[in-house]
Amino acid sequence: MLRRLDRYLLNESLPPFLFGLLLYSGLAVMSANLPRLGWIVGTPLGGLLYWLLLQFPAAIVQTLPIALLLAVLLSFGRLAAANELLAVQAGGIALRRLGAPLLVLGLLAAGFALSMNQWVLPWTNVRVGSLWWELTSGGGLYRLVQQKLPVGDYTLSFSAVTPDDELLGVRLEAWQDDELSVVLAERARFTGESLTLYGYHSARLDLGALTDASGDAETVLGNLVRLNNRATTPDAPLTLSFSEDPDALITRYSGGGFEDARSISQARQDAYDAGLGVTERRAAAVLFHRKLAEPFANLTLLAVALPLAVLHARSRSVAFGLSLSVTLAWYVLLTLGQLLAQAGVLPVWLGLWFGNALLLSVGLYLLYTRTNLR
Repeated sequence: MLRRLDRYLLNESLPPFLFGLLLYSGLAVMSANLPRLGWIVGTPLGGLLYWLLLQFPAAIVQTLPIALLLAVLLSFGRLAAANELLAVQAGGIALRRLGAPLLVLGLLAAGFALSMNQWVLPWTNVRVGSLWWELTSGGGLYRLVQQKLPVGDYTLSFSAVTPDDELLGVRLEAWQDDELSVVLAERARFTGESLTLYGYHSARLDLGALTDASGDAETVLGNLVRLNNRATTPDAPLTLSFSEDPDALITRYSGGGFEDARSISQARQDAYDAGLGVTERRAAAVLFHRKLAEPFANLTLLAVALPLAVLHARSRSVAFGLSLSVTLAWYVLLTLGQLLAQAGVLPVWLGLWFGNALLLSVGLYLLYTRTNLR
């Protein structure tokens, strides 16, 4: 009996859930690209459709909670309006039991979103950012000229890019305590996550030697320059390996307004990386907590949706209105918390989880005080 009831509830919930997911993810992709319409005109149709398709995984992860919210409001609202909930209760089945299949659906949605954030979105978001510049300007490396880019233990900068993506006037710097490592190169080229430099000159300077006033100038100079190495020929290569390829750098630092391509584990690693600045570590911590908070909103909004559906969602128009209201409240709380966390006004964990905690508290309060779902 209960299994048949579970299947009935899922049959009621899945169609509006899939409809809401398609509707909201499509709207998310469209709204994100409206400011770019002027640049899209004239791009190859096949490449443009592929680029738009690559944006759907991120949009689906972001809209899963509100699609689930809409599905619960529509399905449970219809059951309440048709007095089917009363019939179930009269049959001796607690209404709380009806939420079990939806809870399983919420857990599956949260697990799916977490998996996407860890393994799928890092690749798709990188391709979205890099492919955009390929479609509109032939490449994105030129957007990084004169910037200081954190790559591994180094900060990379270059003065120009050739049409075939060769970097010119390359400079890499890395600090470790009082030691400064510098690599200069006439030109360089990315190959995957490796950078090969040509016409290079590397040096390592121990600036702590300058505080030694006991030695003569020659001794101080000898202690200052720990390494001084030049390429034997202009074509002699020096290859350095990093943790990011040029597409990831383009996506993050090109200024195109694209999603950060780091996975959950990479964002957490950067949040605790002592080699990064305070601002960069805080930004990584914000990203890490957001990539966790958004998937768990599938459970938060489910807790709000159940009592609202029973109490108020007796028609489709009311269900849609409640869905939009709760969605707006969730996004406002999440965005406000993120801004306050980025500014250092709130601890990062508090800023990113406050909205979930508040809505979950409201949902549980309504669930156990205003409905019969006990």
